[in-house]
Amino acid sequence: MAVHNRTFTFRPVHRLTWRPWQKIRWKIVLPYLVLTIVLAVAGSYLATRLVTGSLEERFDNQLAEAGRVVSDSVVRKEREHLEVVRAVTFTEGVAEAIDKRDARRISELVTPIAVNARVERLEVLDSEGARLKTLALVDPESLAYEEMTSTDDPTEWAVVRALIEGRSDELGDKFGAITETSVGSVLYSGGPVSIDGRRVGIVLVGTTLDSLVRQMKNQSLADITVYNLSGAPLVSTFARPDDAATDEADLSMSPAVLAGASSENETVIREHKALWGRGYDLVYGQLKVRGEANALYSVGLPTSFISNAATDTRTQIAFLFGLGMAASLGIGLLLSHLLTNPIQKLLRTTRRVAEGDLTARSGVQSSDEIGALAASFDEMTERLQHQHLATISALTSAIDARDPSTLGHSVRVGQLSVMIGTRLGLDATTKSFLEIGGYLHDIGKIGIRDAILLKPGKLTPEERHIIEEHPRIGMDILKSVELSPAVREFVESHHERLDGSGYPYGLSGEAVPIVARIGAVADMYDALTSERPYRRPDTPVEALGRLRLDSQALLDPLVVEALASILPDWQERLASEPALRGFELPSYEGETVKI
Repeated sequence: MAVHNRTFTFRPVHRLTWRPWQKIRWKIVLPYLVLTIVLAVAGSYLATRLVTGSLEERFDNQLAEAGRVVSDSVVRKEREHLEVVRAVTFTEGVAEAIDKRDARRISELVTPIAVNARVERLEVLDSEGARLKTLALVDPESLAYEEMTSTDDPTEWAVVRALIEGRSDELGDKFGAITETSVGSVLYSGGPVSIDGRRVGIVLVGTTLDSLVRQMKNQSLADITVYNLSGAPLVSTFARPDDAATDEADLSMSPAVLAGASSENETVIREHKALWGRGYDLVYGQLKVRGEANALYSVGLPTSFISNAATDTRTQIAFLFGLGMAASLGIGLLLSHLLTNPIQKLLRTTRRVAEGDLTARSGVQSSDEIGALAASFDEMTERLQHQHLATISALTSAIDARDPSTLGHSVRVGQLSVMIGTRLGLDATTKSFLEIGGYLHDIGKIGIRDAILLKPGKLTPEERHIIEEHPRIGMDILKSVELSPAVREFVESHHERLDGSGYPYGLSGEAVPIVARIGAVADMYDALTSERPYRRPDTPVEALGRLRLDSQALLDPLVVEALASILPDWQERLASEPALRGFELPSYEGETVKI
């Protein structure tokens, strides 16, 4: 029998290699990612600029407000002083006591007023400026007052000289000034005491600058420094920080700043100065008493106020925008995953089908276009698989038809191999390869002459050798056909034995693939239980006994026991599916299969 081999040329299946940014997922995500980053960076920059600008404006406003607080505090304190002056002046009996120089009576009359007003210093002088009664607050909590012990001469003070001389201005006959005393600088306000138009004395109410600037600091939330008109600091709330690098700080005003602060146009003078190693912004102004510049002042805020706030704000904005960007990116990745995951599954399935695995299914189930595409592809693949199996089955039927005694043998070997594979827990793809391998395992017998293949008697050694070449012949026939390696292993090695006594290569042990071990058991069992011209078929029990005996050296014992466990189901299939029989099975009444 002549065998004509026709060569088919198959284009090899190439696995496409994409760079990450070429994948559809990244084509979706990358523009989204770039846009998110651009928006986040731009938003952070604009928000930071706006907030920083707002902080700078707030800083400037706070400096200006602190300056206004200082000026208003002096005016308010002066008003409080004058109210006490008026209260003392118009208290009945005070003028007469002063005129009589009665210090005890003066004390009785003015002390309650001083206590009620919580004044720090109160002095009652005669018309020549000599002290008649003085009160100094020594304990603000208990409002305890004591007589002043200083040796100051009030007649040297400008406010007292103006009152002694009886001067007056557009604001009246009251005067005020920041006065240098032995206890420091004091803001004094004073007024005359008269009887029937005759001046008999002077009343002075004062507040030390130390106390005044502390009040100003609490109200303005800034550090205050008061200077004399020459620019020398009189008192300041600046204090050396514990972590300061130096022990000194130059609070004096530079000539340029002094000239600007002393000018009549009252321009705002601002200066950045380092004090104790820290940066401060200072705003200078004139401290006016009774409408005239009596001293200079500065209010200062640490520059770190704005820099720290800006840093904190930048950090918070960066965190918020970063969190938003991460959330947006996460949502984008999730959406792209939901969109592209079905496509990835479909792609993996098409690759498996292209590589010969017609059992592959995408399993994608969705109501969109991708789901419809996947369903159509799975249906197409299922039809291809059925057509593929039908074609192979028809081919094997033609092979088996050459010998009536082997009719249906290849189909039975394929189906029995699948059942054994199921029992062993193999996956669906491997089981499909077992089925195809079973159908094709004897295709090489096409190349065996009928005189040898159909010989009813015993074969000679030479004829046996020719028969044993049918796995090689089968591989030569299938070499141009695109088949899975597992199918080729089945066809090529189903006559191999674990002890190396099989053919065509004499493989042994682990070198014999699992599909070939299953094929060997299925092929041998069906051959033993099939009708042959030269012998009576074995019963299932007899065939199983032989296989178990051979499993000690030739066959895989696990495969043999898997066959034993599915034999009842297999016998039922043979009885119910005529396509598996190919001929009438002999009846062995009363015999059961023992596992």
